[in-house]
Amino acid sequence: MSGAKRAYRRRLSTLLGTAKGEVRETDRWHDRILAGLDFGAVDNVKAHAALTDAELARLLGMGEATLRRARASRAKLDPATSDRLYRLSKVVAVAEEALEGADNALQWLRRPQPALAGAVPLDLLVTQAGADEVETLLRRIDFGVYT
Repeated sequence: MSGAKRAYRRRLSTLLGTAKGEVRETDRWHDRILAGLDFGAVDNVKAHAALTDAELARLLGMGEATLRRARASRAKLDPATSDRLYRLSKVVAVAEEALEGADNALQWLRRPQPALAGAVPLDLLVTQAGADEVETLLRRIDFGVYT
């Protein structure tokens, strides 16, 4: 496995609060998502990506009040919310790799991008199609094919 791939997996595991080396393969993420990620992962991602509760709730497909209740209960996330959190975390991890650091990545995710028809990448993460567009652009940037 390449060093870049290891770094990406480490970032993703850190964001989602998994033990070092606990989740290495896609099918294991699939299993964890179906079982429900721990709510602590939400707070990890929120802090790491400097998201407000309003932004985070929108990206997770819930209202702010629902987010507050979920935080208070500390229950596991349902599979759909776990999947949305994974999607967000994955794009943040890819952005950090492509843009060489968290600060650059978080700034880029919040700014309109000409290659995304002027859309703000973070706003596109509410759908899988939007997340795919953002991730594709980030991978192109990483490989030096930015147009």
